Amino acid sequence: MDVPLPTVEKAPIFPLPEGALIPGDFLPLHVFEPRYRRMMEVVRGGDRMLAVATILHGWEDQAAGDPPLASIVGLGRVVKDRLNSDGTSDIVVHGLTRAEIVSESEGEPFRQARLLLHTGDELHPAEMYRLRRELLSALAQRLRSRTFHYDVTAGFDVGALVDRIASSLELKPAERVAVVQSVDLTTRMQQLLELTSQRRHRQRLLDIIPSLHAFSLSVDPGGGKENPR
Repeated sequence: MDVPLPTVEKAPIFPLPEGALIPGDFLPLHVFEPRYRRMMEVVRGGDRMLAVATILHGWEDQAAGDPPLASIVGLGRVVKDRLNSDGTSDIVVHGLTRAEIVSESEGEPFRQARLLLHTGDELHPAEMYRLRRELLSALAQRLRSRTFHYDVTAGFDVGALVDRIASSLELKPAERVAVVQSVDLTTRMQQLLELTSQRRHRQRLLDIIPSLHAFSLSVDPGGGKENPR
């Protein structure tokens, strides 16, 4: 069962060069700087929410200060948390949604922001059906495999499926950032289709099909192999 997303007005920000938290992804992080140790104290004492932000290209050397950040962040919940004897932490953040930085607030050594959530619920059902059909038929054309079955009438969330697949692919850091920054679902879907036109990503998708039952994708018990174009 999905855990309801809280109404977030403010969340700690963890900025990273090429940092990207795709909704549905599980991101392991090692926290060691003093200001982020303090951040973890706040996270543990609250709702355990944390925003992972991308440091804009060209400002990586200023990561120790307050470099400019991409406006879209990945908002998630800390689901694994190990406090080490030296004060550092090893955590895992589960991505829940995209959010937009509205403003930043002071008062702590780490950065905090008021966030506007982007859940993708604003699409009309007819448009969601069109995108669902376009996505699944395009994936079927790429895979050409008997292991890939789908039902365009199933009421799954297209954005969630796109993110689920993207987070499961072995993407380069810049590709992950591009996925997170794409709030527009049509744009994000086209990004995924471009990625899955590559053989290695198609094979990876075939490997993960058994984990996508929640989206009405199923595995043919007779098996089947990829027939790449």
